[in-house]
Amino acid sequence: MDGYLALVLTGHVPYIRSAGRSPEGEELLHETIAHALVPILSALFDLRERHITPALVLAYSPVLLEQLADPVVQKHFTIWMEQWIEASAAEAERCTTLGEHHRAYLARFQTEWGHSTLDTFYRRFNRDLVGAMRELCTTAGCEPLAGAASHALLPLLRQASALRSQLDTGILSVSRHLGRRPRGFWLAECAYAPPIDQQLAAAGMRYMIVDPASIAAGVGVTPQRPRWVLPRRLVAFLRDTDAAEQIVSPDLGYLGDPLYRAFRRDPASGLPIWRNGTGDEPQLYDPYDAFQRAAEHATHFLDYLETRLASFAAGHDRPGIVVLPLDTEILGRRWFEGPLWLRSLIEQLHGRSIARLTTLSNYLRTFRPRQNMLLREGSWGPGGDFRAWAGNATETISHAIADAEQLLFGLVQRYPDADGDRERALNQALRELLLAQSSDWPLLLNQGLIGEPRQRTSQHLKRCEQLCAIADRPHLTEADRMLLEELEELDNPFPQLNYRIFGASL
Repeated sequence: MDGYLALVLTGHVPYIRSAGRSPEGEELLHETIAHALVPILSALFDLRERHITPALVLAYSPVLLEQLADPVVQKHFTIWMEQWIEASAAEAERCTTLGEHHRAYLARFQTEWGHSTLDTFYRRFNRDLVGAMRELCTTAGCEPLAGAASHALLPLLRQASALRSQLDTGILSVSRHLGRRPRGFWLAECAYAPPIDQQLAAAGMRYMIVDPASIAAGVGVTPQRPRWVLPRRLVAFLRDTDAAEQIVSPDLGYLGDPLYRAFRRDPASGLPIWRNGTGDEPQLYDPYDAFQRAAEHATHFLDYLETRLASFAAGHDRPGIVVLPLDTEILGRRWFEGPLWLRSLIEQLHGRSIARLTTLSNYLRTFRPRQNMLLREGSWGPGGDFRAWAGNATETISHAIADAEQLLFGLVQRYPDADGDRERALNQALRELLLAQSSDWPLLLNQGLIGEPRQRTSQHLKRCEQLCAIADRPHLTEADRMLLEELEELDNPFPQLNYRIFGASL
């Protein structure tokens, strides 16, 4: 055997859970469930039933896990799917009446897909996708990774207490949901800065995944070999960018193949019915051709992988490892056939002897690093730095978050032993601050989307300020208690959150 493949399934959706009766505004979350999580988990359970161990790494963000476990989210996903099925069935009937046979076929395909997805969600997983992940992690060889609680970009957090809160809350959330304390950490956007390694090690992490952009200048490091960042304490695995390009490259990657379904929707029906391509007359999609191509691309990737690992093995005395993160944004939402590609990849890998699927902890148990590696600031964003999340467009909310951190830190120091309503208010204030620190909102602001990102951040910061004012009062009014109860219902992730971690030293 020449080497190993570590498939790291990543996924994140910011906190968009609604406590109302309607699922309006939660489309991103529902699409992630329907197009990525349900088919991926179903494929992994199918493989396990065939005695093929799906030894994968699960790096879903803590705030996504919290939302998936929420009964409100589960109910709203059901409503959304039922609406999808109803619209698809109506479109199939309309196209049949008009004699548009291929469109009718695609609408029936969407209707059947919707029924199958919803049936799997209910019957196979009992609406509990987090429970399905936990079962894979505790009985089927998968490994969980911890992450920042709200997918915050850790290098941009200004206070050590804010970083500590993101780390501890995220680690606890993943441990609680997936049944195992993680040994490794998934950095949001692979964003690293030198102080983070010490803090991860202090939090009990044994390894992290970084982007090659974080390798110090002038240091030659092969991505197939992990190295110590802190000797005997913390290991860094490198994301294999060349392997990722096989999938996501706009020119040569699988994602852009003309047989695959395009992400765009038909403006009349709202259904995705087109193939990839930008011609004046876009071609209608054909699932049969696309699914065939997904299996072919799985074979192609394995051939590429074996060549890459064999080349590494020829010059080294131990097998290397290709670390390949696969995000739900790619593997499902933008690449509808992606989960089928993943299933075919694991099936075919099971029958080959040159490469083997593994988790990162299992690899480290067998092959401990021998060398150290010097890292610098970096991410997988444009330019390999943090420019996508920092800049003039985000300056206002960045200062507002820093002010909220200062305000809350002062109250935590003033009331280290709060109880009753004051403790509840401080817990909720920290919860709102964590949600405001999500990396999604500055990213969208820098992309020119002003409305929702600014509104979401400002809303959480305003709630944090209101709760800090409540916590600092000697006595709560009836209005204070009503507001506290309302906010606890609206924003309810991380139920075991303890505000005292915000004042703890690293």
